[in-house]
Amino acid sequence: MLTKLFFRVMLTGLGLWLGYMGAQDTFYPVAYRVTGTVVEGEVIGFWAGRYSPSIQPENTAIRNGKRIARRPAFRFSTDPEGETYVGKHRSSFTPSFNPYELGEKVTVVFPKGQPERAYLFAASSLAGGLMILGGGLLCLYIG
Repeated sequence: MLTKLFFRVMLTGLGLWLGYMGAQDTFYPVAYRVTGTVVEGEVIGFWAGRYSPSIQPENTAIRNGKRIARRPAFRFSTDPEGETYVGKHRSSFTPSFNPYELGEKVTVVFPKGQPERAYLFAASSLAGGLMILGGGLLCLYIG
């Protein structure tokens, strides 16, 4: 009885967390595409780690003997003579099956006047966000 309650609470918590992460990865890029600013950017490298400030030229790395995808770093400008910004792909899901390439042109979206909150607008990231959201909803249903 207590074990069943424990697992239900844990699944509900996991479902809420996954649901929030998936909804955020899906909602913000779409909302910024509709109501914010859309510019073209370029992939300039790949972050060495989640919290590392160094940018590497390779889009894959090996961690604990497994190949992993790195989050792309991208450069964009808000207007032709405007300041240039460097952004980090914010999605929880970095697709290793369709990695970004160095120098690839990307669509960057951000809220008006807030380029530091930029997201890449890509089908693979949106699909990943929807998968995470679906997993969260499934956990909530089971829990």
